[in-house]
Amino acid sequence: MISGNYGLIDGSLIQQLRFDTLSNNLANVNTNGFKKDILAFDEALSMKILTAVDFSPGPVVSTGNKFDVALNGPGFFKIQTPSGIKYSRDGAFSLSRDGMLVNHNGDQVLGQNGPITLSGGDLSIGRDGQISENGSPGDKLLVVDFKEPQLLKKEGMNYYVYGGKEQDILTAEKVDVQHKYIEKSNVNVTEEMIRMVDSFRAFESIQKAIQNTDEITSKLVNDPELL
Repeated sequence: MISGNYGLIDGSLIQQLRFDTLSNNLANVNTNGFKKDILAFDEALSMKILTAVDFSPGPVVSTGNKFDVALNGPGFFKIQTPSGIKYSRDGAFSLSRDGMLVNHNGDQVLGQNGPITLSGGDLSIGRDGQISENGSPGDKLLVVDFKEPQLLKKEGMNYYVYGGKEQDILTAEKVDVQHKYIEKSNVNVTEEMIRMVDSFRAFESIQKAIQNTDEITSKLVNDPELL
């Protein structure tokens, strides 16, 4: 009986992790460029449960903001932060007081020539990321991709860090930048809610099974004639 409980406890922990993962996804449904987490099994680690990122695209919506850009397809913006280079899909940018293109954290958006500076004039950004002000071309948004995107890890503030080799960080080839648009979260509220209800019911069923097993074990211990 006791050994049977081990499997039930493992199942309970899996459902709890699943519930927490779904809860975090729902909490970020309005986070620009957010990619939902999913649970995956690693067969190489004896079926260990891992959390993976679903990099499928989110819906792209028009904002009319001249500093906003969305990536329609693969790629990440390269951002200079006080703690080093980070990557993000969130293209809700703005102009700082010193004329730097920054994200909502106040960190610098990088172009092919480094941090992007703007004068605040008439701005246009082409599908290839080429930036022009008042009709004059300037820098180009630096959009990167990765040979092994599964090595990207979330690090809070809507950032990713790459755990692979530096040479595996590549300039994205088929860049499709949409100016005055934003990519929203790829979390589908209805689907996540259904999965959350399923997870909660499975958790409850496992808890009841554990309780029943404990009751049977207790009876066997206290009444040897049942053995």
